[in-house]
Amino acid sequence: MGNIAIVDGTRITESSLETLPHGGNCLDRVLAFARALPDVTATVLLSSGTPTDVAGCRVERKDTWNVRDLLEAIRRHGNGMEDVFYFHADCPLLDAGLASRMHGNHRKYFADYTYADGYPYGLAPQILAVRSLGPLLSLVRDGDGVPDRDALFTVLKRDINAFDIETEIAPEDQRLLRASLTTDTRRNRMLVSRLMERGGRDAATVCSLLHETPGILRTLPAYVCLQVVDGCPQECAYCPFPVSRPGVLSRRGFLDPSLFRRAVAAVSDFCGDATVGISLWGEPSLHPDIGMLIRSVLETPGLDLLVETCGIGWDEELLRRMRGECARSPTWIVSLDAQSAQLYGRLRGAGYPEAVRTAELLQSLWPETAYVQAVRMKENEEDCEAFYKAWKARSERLIIQKYDGFCGLLADRSVADLSPVERFPCWHLRRDVSVLMDGTVPLCREDLQGTRRMGNLFEDGLPAVWQAMEEPYREHLECRYGPLCAQCDEYYTYNF
Repeated sequence: MGNIAIVDGTRITESSLETLPHGGNCLDRVLAFARALPDVTATVLLSSGTPTDVAGCRVERKDTWNVRDLLEAIRRHGNGMEDVFYFHADCPLLDAGLASRMHGNHRKYFADYTYADGYPYGLAPQILAVRSLGPLLSLVRDGDGVPDRDALFTVLKRDINAFDIETEIAPEDQRLLRASLTTDTRRNRMLVSRLMERGGRDAATVCSLLHETPGILRTLPAYVCLQVVDGCPQECAYCPFPVSRPGVLSRRGFLDPSLFRRAVAAVSDFCGDATVGISLWGEPSLHPDIGMLIRSVLETPGLDLLVETCGIGWDEELLRRMRGECARSPTWIVSLDAQSAQLYGRLRGAGYPEAVRTAELLQSLWPETAYVQAVRMKENEEDCEAFYKAWKARSERLIIQKYDGFCGLLADRSVADLSPVERFPCWHLRRDVSVLMDGTVPLCREDLQGTRRMGNLFEDGLPAVWQAMEEPYREHLECRYGPLCAQCDEYYTYNF
């Protein structure tokens, strides 16, 4: 009966049509991969825009796709075939040899679904037996919207025991690298180009390069966190801000909105896409133009917004207006730390009823992106279970955060040591930039005393400060740690 290759181009960007090292663009390479797959007699490109006419394959175009549309298209085009190879159009390093080996096992063990595990994303397709598409479609829900890269497995695992699954295990598990070998963003495209320039052409050579030259993983910032307020309505027992800057309750300094817009533009110009945080130190609700700050990030294509807050000082009417005015949703994290009002008072001070009310309002306005958080420490260890159960009953959006002693600045209140057995280079030096209100960029969020400054965002520009951070990252690659880094246990925590 033969097989069919389904190329998901619903997320394809102009970046995927640009020339790659050694010639050709991403789509050219992906279609060549499709032609090299075993027993493939047809190739179909699912598209939501350009290109609409591609030589060598059929194109099905829709302006918008949901999960049901995707699976129905796969079943329709796969009718009369035996197996479907499914992969995305922005993965130029797909390995035909790996795919052929997967398909051999798929047939040998009569699998319904076969995938690769432990490899960086973008090296292997997913394989579906056509007979499995009917049962899979029956598991789709009406609320399943735009399909992400894991859409097939997300649906399948709703009744995972109903399917025979075969897994291709990588020789070395590289999931911890969080590498995406795609061309959908400037960051990912940079990594793909670096790998190709160094001879990466298949799973074996790519995985070898990632293992032997880990420095290539540091590409562009993914998270830029700005201080927009110098002041806070609370003096929390475990916060280093009052320790490093006494008088937090009486200070009220604000980042000028024009400088904030400059910072946002700098992130957009340099990174293309990133998450912007506005809660480095200080409570963002106190900024007199907080609505404008939020809108200016959400109105910038490619940028997402993170707002961490104590939940005190917000104008509820402003929040309701923003819900209606903003086309995209910020991510909210409300720090509560305790279910007990008495314990909350000891940890954070006054304001428990208002903080809870704000958390409930945010979760009602932004149910998919509003979280409550408790930092787990000795003082609230017994209360954490009650906190978890109470908020879990209201929403899935709940965070239990590890305690941070800020490299010995604060007393050790941690309940458990979560650090890896073997240390690896810091995620924050690889992906994050912290910016103080005057534009100063310290080594990282932990560098409260400014012991190692990387420059100034407003004076030097983001590319220059990012380049300055390359040196301390290289030191980590060589297992050399300065006084601050040697005491840090935040290096393994991951933001974006």
